[in-house]
Amino acid sequence: MKIRITRGGIFGKDGEIAVGTELDVKEEPKGWVGRYEVISGGGKGRDFATGAGDGEPKTAAEVLEMAKDPNVQFMSFKAAATKLLGDKTPAKKDEIIAALEDLATQP
Repeated sequence: MKIRITRGGIFGKDGEIAVGTELDVKEEPKGWVGRYEVISGGGKGRDFATGAGDGEPKTAAEVLEMAKDPNVQFMSFKAAATKLLGDKTPAKKDEIIAALEDLATQP
């Protein structure tokens, strides 16, 4: 699969990988969630970086809207948030909302 780096903070053997760099990878780089986009070869139109594809929200703003919807269960909201925040996803709803608000305001 081919990916493009969309955010900083990814480091290789020669230092930080520049935003915009395109890489060929064998599988989803799970530790890079939210910092890349799939260009090709992602399968079934799914963008592993954002969770877009399988009918799930792809932006922090969309996941924040889920938090306001009384029909959305907490675990569904948390799963969508985890796709954006990765393993640093807080456990409590208000903390997740704060983290998503912070993510939504980043360029």
